[in-house]
Amino acid sequence: MATGLNTAALTIAAGAVQAQATHAQLYTAEPNSAGTSNASQAPRQALTWATATADMTLASDVEFTGGESSGPCTHIGLWTDASSGDFLGYFALSGDQAFNADGAYTVTAGTISGSSS
Repeated sequence: MATGLNTAALTIAAGAVQAQATHAQLYTAEPNSAGTSNASQAPRQALTWATATADMTLASDVEFTGGESSGPCTHIGLWTDASSGDFLGYFALSGDQAFNADGAYTVTAGTISGSSS
């Protein structure tokens, strides 16, 4: 018999996190558990979520500016506020892991997947 949460429970959980995770911060390396280490110079940006399913899905691209020109961009963290708030955790970015020459970076819309540890 399979164990774990079913789709209904995962959808409730994803919806609860999406309701609180209103902003994102980019990081130049793995952040600490408080989200205070390795934050990029790019300010936090607001998030737009798709309707919750068992996954969390960004409904639109998130455009960041103000990062270090061609500097590293390896992780994205979720926050409950634009400038303070609670740090909810982070995910490693896949694909391109550097700001462009102008210090911009785009996180494309799509499903965020991961696990707790």
